[in-house]
Amino acid sequence: MKTIAIYSRKSKFTGKGDSIENQIEMCKEYILKKIGNVEFLIYEDEGFGGATIERPQFKKLIRDIKSKKISALVCYRLDRISRTVADFSSTLAILQENDCDFISIKEEFDTTSPMGRAMIYIASVFAQLERETIAERVKDNMLELAKNGKWTGGKIPLGFISKRVKYNDPDGLQREYPILEINKTEMDFVEFLYKKYLELGSLHKLEIYITKNQLKSRNGIMFEKSSLKLILQNPVYVKATLEVTDYLQENNWNIYGKPDNLHSLLTYNKTEQNIKNGKYTKSLKPKTERFAAVSNIKGALDADLWLQVQRQFDKNRDTFPRLGKTHNALLVGKLKCGNCKEHMLVQHGRISKNTGEKIFYYSCSLKRKSHKKLCSNGNAKAKYVEDLVIQSLKLLATSKRDFIDKLKDAYTSTLKTNKTSIEKVSLEKSLNEKRKQIDTLVTTLSKSEGIEDIILDKIKTLKKECADIEIKIENFQDLAKHEKVKNINLKLIESIINKCEIIDTLTQDEQKEIIDVLIDCIYWYGSGNGKGKIKIKFIGTDDEDSEEVELPDDELQQQMLQFSSSSMSGIKQNYIFSKFF
Repeated sequence: MKTIAIYSRKSKFTGKGDSIENQIEMCKEYILKKIGNVEFLIYEDEGFGGATIERPQFKKLIRDIKSKKISALVCYRLDRISRTVADFSSTLAILQENDCDFISIKEEFDTTSPMGRAMIYIASVFAQLERETIAERVKDNMLELAKNGKWTGGKIPLGFISKRVKYNDPDGLQREYPILEINKTEMDFVEFLYKKYLELGSLHKLEIYITKNQLKSRNGIMFEKSSLKLILQNPVYVKATLEVTDYLQENNWNIYGKPDNLHSLLTYNKTEQNIKNGKYTKSLKPKTERFAAVSNIKGALDADLWLQVQRQFDKNRDTFPRLGKTHNALLVGKLKCGNCKEHMLVQHGRISKNTGEKIFYYSCSLKRKSHKKLCSNGNAKAKYVEDLVIQSLKLLATSKRDFIDKLKDAYTSTLKTNKTSIEKVSLEKSLNEKRKQIDTLVTTLSKSEGIEDIILDKIKTLKKECADIEIKIENFQDLAKHEKVKNINLKLIESIINKCEIIDTLTQDEQKEIIDVLIDCIYWYGSGNGKGKIKIKFIGTDDEDSEEVELPDDELQQQMLQFSSSSMSGIKQNYIFSKFF
């Protein structure tokens, strides 16, 4: 008895599956008439579009085909398999390699004949053309809505809330669409930011003020330069006047609508989404394609205030010194403040009277932003702390075997699958499903009449959910970085440790490569005059396994030589090193 696989799919998830059941029944009837008594295997994917073959039941179907369990694959229509030529072609190749026929009952295509195979390829080309045409039509529709100043979704700017407005269409049916309305409390804060920026004169000073006073976003996150800049340059806050639109046009913005000194402007078409290596990425579009449209959202700020802020940005941009790269810092990204655990950044110091060279320091980023109110850790002389780390790695080579053995033990003990990896896979699956739902809604939007606002709101909700999931996945990826030991090539590590014997003779780039591989992070505890203690956390260690250590600058080389012959495991002395495990 032949085993026949029936595959059914529908884009929208309803939980009822009526369409899927109908597809299966029609496929069964067709096969029973054509072939007779067979055994059926059913595969159903509900809530997945045809733009991709990343569907759970479809993957299971392919695995069963490769296992030679199936004689023929039957579906209701060709586009149930895929709407993309490349995906369909690869699927058909798998079927042919495993002696599995393909039958589409609606088009009556059958791969048992050469003409049937040729017709299937032709039909798949038109299926892809239809999908791309729909997507293009939806995109054009969205842009036309934007040019008319309608809010099409996305992250709600600070100072606004989203509300749904009801109306009756020409047929008397009640519809809804989203609109932004002013949140007075938040908008007062936005206006405060604009005025404070003009008072202080720079984004850097505004960030310092915000940090010192612990002013946070609606999500409880501290404002940084990037988020402040978005707020201060966004025309959604300003009442559109001729002066505002003239300024935007001078800066390569296309303008739609007439300014009325009442409503604000919405900007569109600044970025585009691309798929690169299977992942969605954003890139900037050419300036000639971006535009701003007079919206149906009431503006909150006077044009004079908004324009003064933009001109201050222009002035700062023209006068800000371009210093270039002045210090190839070895420890950026690795060195953290021992007090607040924030990253330490390089800053310029004075010219040394003795050597005539410019001195550089590592300074706590939170200390700089808050003007010592939230952290007062002392700065680290760049040369001093970098020399300590280099000499530490040089000493590591003398206890190489002990380090490798303990690293191997840690590697073995952490190879087991953990809850984090399972959750990450689950999140990625959920993200893919939501993206497919968005694709499905976009397709529906192009064919719908009168329900565009409802669909757009649903797309907006799904996009927000996708963004939240992406943040969670990024957090898991950050955790994975602290578990590097799971993927360590111990032979490679050993060869790198061998290089530590001559690390002080290597180039800065080579030294940085070694630091990046062997060290997770370094904590700094300043004691004044650029000196202090460091705590090194090597790969495969926990924070509590390291001890604070220091070494006076003038004793560095002598004590290093005295110390280099002794074992470095379990050191309790006042030197630069820490325990490994």
